Amino acid sequence: MEWLKANEGDLWVRNAIDRVRTLYETAGPHVEAFRLRGLPPEARAKAAWARLRKANVDPRRVVVAWVAIEAIVRDDPQSDTKAEYKRVQAAKLIHKMASGTHKKWGDGSDAKQLHVYPRSRGKVLRHMGRDAEQACELLVQHSEPRFHRATT
Repeated sequence: MEWLKANEGDLWVRNAIDRVRTLYETAGPHVEAFRLRGLPPEARAKAAWARLRKANVDPRRVVVAWVAIEAIVRDDPQSDTKAEYKRVQAAKLIHKMASGTHKKWGDGSDAKQLHVYPRSRGKVLRHMGRDAEQACELLVQHSEPRFHRATT
């Protein structure tokens, strides 16, 4: 995050942040976590982006998650370098940022509460990871040597 903040004026950093914002804006309406059952994976992934938007999660955190996974994979000589691995690992981090749905009815000790956290699994993570990769790909291509040095 420090590197990202220090380089926020960079064209590629701004582009990645703007592309994440676009993911938020084009995700469609917010869908409560308990209403996700039965939706196809792509719709569930879009719902996660909408939850991030609703929770006002800073788009820079999504970019940082992707850059962190890129740096970790590059620094590990025995790392799994498949694109799908990076996508899923980054999506796990991003999906956690989206949290869940929390409802409360009534007041005091008699209040009823509902806390639902969508599972992060399978194709949903693949869709989210692909989206994050596309949002950050130009930053990684044009800034990799700089962020690599910043993380070592």
